[in-house]
Amino acid sequence: ISWYAALTGGTSLGTGTSYTTPSIAATTTYYADVSNNGCTSSSRTAVVATVNTIPSLTSTTGASRCGAGTVTLQAATAAGTINWYAALTGGSTLGTGTSYTTASISASTSYYADVTNNGCTSNPRTAVVATVNAIPTFTSTTDASICGSGTGNLQAATAAGTISWYAALTGGSSLGTGTSYITPSIASTTTYYAEVTNNGCTSSPRTAVSATVITASTASSSQSVCPGL
Repeated sequence: ISWYAALTGGTSLGTGTSYTTPSIAATTTYYADVSNNGCTSSSRTAVVATVNTIPSLTSTTGASRCGAGTVTLQAATAAGTINWYAALTGGSTLGTGTSYTTASISASTSYYADVTNNGCTSNPRTAVVATVNAIPTFTSTTDASICGSGTGNLQAATAAGTISWYAALTGGSSLGTGTSYITPSIASTTTYYAEVTNNGCTSSPRTAVSATVITASTASSSQSVCPGL
């Protein structure tokens, strides 16, 4: 058996039952004929070396959540099957498809995706991150006392995030933001509520912070009261 680069003519590339091509980047046709006792097959036979494109992911999309739970990651490809893994190399597939929902996680975790098409697999795997953001909390809140009537200065502190103030435990528009809130003038004890937001996560439920109005009728001998009350 002799191997050639063309259907007719040319020099033999090699002989034998197999032929290893040089490195090729595109599908290429080679040709074989067989000679025996001075006779050669009438026409060469085409034998195709097929080069399949290594598939790739066209996009990946990580996702985030507040606190522990599951996260759904996304990936896309023009062709092929997407596979998800827990590690950059090795390991069993966790699942296949354009999305993968993690098990419940309590910390940010990297997962990895590759795509297989026509027996070829993208390499290396692509990292896709499931981000777990901590639910923010207050480090302290401070009520206010008002003599008679007037405004009170409520205080709250947090390690990170934006503090918002409300008139109700749920719903309603924010009255203001920041570590302090000056109430409008009030004549009776009023409860306000604060929450803190960081990285898209919000503390829940809101925390009650009171503006206490001290009057002569509410003062007692055991209380420190305003002069004249």
